[in-house]
Amino acid sequence: MTYCVWHRGLGITLDLTEADLGHPEYPRLLDEIYGNYQPDLLYCLEAHEDEGFICPGFMAIRKVNGRPHAMHVAKGERPETKDESDLHKALREYTVKVAAGEGFRVTGAAGVEGGKRRTDVTVEGAERHRLAYEIQLAAIAGGSVDERTRTAFRDGLTPLWLVNNENAIPIDRAPWARLNVQSWRDVTDRAALPVRGGIKQLHMSRCDWSNAVPCPQQGAGRCGGRHALWEPVRGLYYDDVIRRTATGELVSLYLPHPAGRRGWYMWVTPTDKDEFLEGRPEPLPGPRTGGLGHVPAPRAGAWEAGDPLEAGLRSELTRARDDERPIDASLWHTEPGPSEFSRPFTVGEFLIPGDLVAARRTFTRALEHCADIAARLPSGADIAAGRAEITGEQRERLADARERCRRLAEEMHTHPWWETVGDRHAAREALTYAATHDTAPWTIRPEIGPVV
Repeated sequence: MTYCVWHRGLGITLDLTEADLGHPEYPRLLDEIYGNYQPDLLYCLEAHEDEGFICPGFMAIRKVNGRPHAMHVAKGERPETKDESDLHKALREYTVKVAAGEGFRVTGAAGVEGGKRRTDVTVEGAERHRLAYEIQLAAIAGGSVDERTRTAFRDGLTPLWLVNNENAIPIDRAPWARLNVQSWRDVTDRAALPVRGGIKQLHMSRCDWSNAVPCPQQGAGRCGGRHALWEPVRGLYYDDVIRRTATGELVSLYLPHPAGRRGWYMWVTPTDKDEFLEGRPEPLPGPRTGGLGHVPAPRAGAWEAGDPLEAGLRSELTRARDDERPIDASLWHTEPGPSEFSRPFTVGEFLIPGDLVAARRTFTRALEHCADIAARLPSGADIAAGRAEITGEQRERLADARERCRRLAEEMHTHPWWETVGDRHAAREALTYAATHDTAPWTIRPEIGPVV
């Protein structure tokens, strides 16, 4: 029993101990929620130790002795509407038609003894690849997804939850794929169904000063290496997914979240999976150490007051489950950079980090590039006389070059190393010298400048 619950629709915390739920701007909100139950509207704010996930059930408001409180809804699903049932049927028939047309053995909707597993379509492909398609269009409790997924794995099946909503509960709770279909006509009237999410490809991004994102491992600066990034695959169709999962050209991969909260499931190529794991066993969902662990419910007014921890929790609970953004996997797979980024430069009394020297060199090249663009522009006299003009493309190129110089300058000036030096003027001189020379030791004499 709890008296604090998160309203996903409005993005607010409800305090059930208050008559107005802590939000006087919504005077009849309690009556509206209590009389119109929606299983995916209210979310529990407390995490517990159920396989490392936020608790799998959503919540409902109940009244005991006239006093409202929030109760977990650990099981159960909302029945499909007629429109959803028609779409469900169309997707099931489409899946069966494509899989059978590829020559795979296909079984329609079925269950196991005792009703412990319900599968819309089972596809048996090459080399013992067996897929259990779960077409999920209605709201469902997280606990139901977990239980049915575990049952499928125990039966030697790889589940594939097919959804059509970016916030569908099966996303990242199990292997999944998302289609942008809302009506059975979207299935029957189209030549192909584009896959909008669930399929990823491995990309190694360079961590140098041309990249505007700080090093994900260091939290600042750049390491010069390459970090793993899982990027969404575009231009893939549902027919391709059916065929490639059955033949083993796409396999499931689970990636834990570094903070221990929500991980990721994705379909990837075996080559990308092997390169990423580097011979290590595939991670499994379950209890993890070193994560956030138990996260208490937010304090009243904490989010409005800008509490960073509570703001982070709010962002985690409100973001789309399929936000279509790349997944940073640098903690699992990183290639080291060249020594110039890691070894320090000794300049007199200063020990300058290699990545800062690399930043200064990149800044110099960026200034030169900016000056080259400016030199190619028409002169002010020609522009004033109407003999020439600066095109929109030229203005954009110059603005981009200047913005890059500004960003690099800001990152250099905020580098943590500056907090360790006393004489900043001498430190800047030392940095400039190191960026234009090799690593030979030298000293600064104020009266004559640098001496090698």
